[in-house]
Amino acid sequence: MAPSLASASVVTVGINLALPHSGVTMYDLDGDTVNDLGLSEDCCSPNRTYVSGTSTKWQYAWMNAGQVVDGSLAWVSFTSGYTPTAPMLPGLNYLAISNTSMGNYFGYATIDFQLPTVGTGGYSQTLKSYTYDNSGAGITVGAEVPEPASLGLFGLGLMGLVFNARRKKAIKA
Repeated sequence: MAPSLASASVVTVGINLALPHSGVTMYDLDGDTVNDLGLSEDCCSPNRTYVSGTSTKWQYAWMNAGQVVDGSLAWVSFTSGYTPTAPMLPGLNYLAISNTSMGNYFGYATIDFQLPTVGTGGYSQTLKSYTYDNSGAGITVGAEVPEPASLGLFGLGLMGLVFNARRKKAIKA
C-alpha cells in the first residue's frame, strides 16, 4: 500500500526481508509495488554488501544515526557495486537512498547486520525498513518520528491523567 502524500512527513515502510546469500533480490523500498533496489550479501567475501540500483541512487558509505541524508552526499546512480560491511556493527545499520520509484525523496534503508553463530557459516543481513521524507527535504538517520495516531493517544492519556488528578484534588477539598 502506498503512503499518502497529502502532507509532508517522514514515512517508514516496514520490509523485514532477509538479503540472499547469493544472487540478487529486488526490493520495493517505498511500498508502491515497484522494485527500487537490489541487495545481496556477498557470496564470496564476508565484508561486502552488493547493491544494484537501476534508477535508485545510493551511497557506498554506511551512515550513522544522527547523520543527514540530503543532496550533499556522494550519490551512486544507475549502477551496481559493493559497499563494504567492515564499518557495520551488529544490529541496525543505515544505507542512504534517494530517487526511488515513488519520487526524488531522501531516505535510508535500515539493515540489521548479525555476526555468524559459531558453526552456522556466514553472517546475515535483514532489510528491516525504508524511511524517507516525502517532502523531498533531507532526513536525519535514525530520528524516529511518531505517527499522528500515536501522538493523539499519548495526548488523550495525558489529558486523562490531568483530569483524574484534578478530580482527586476536588474530592479532598
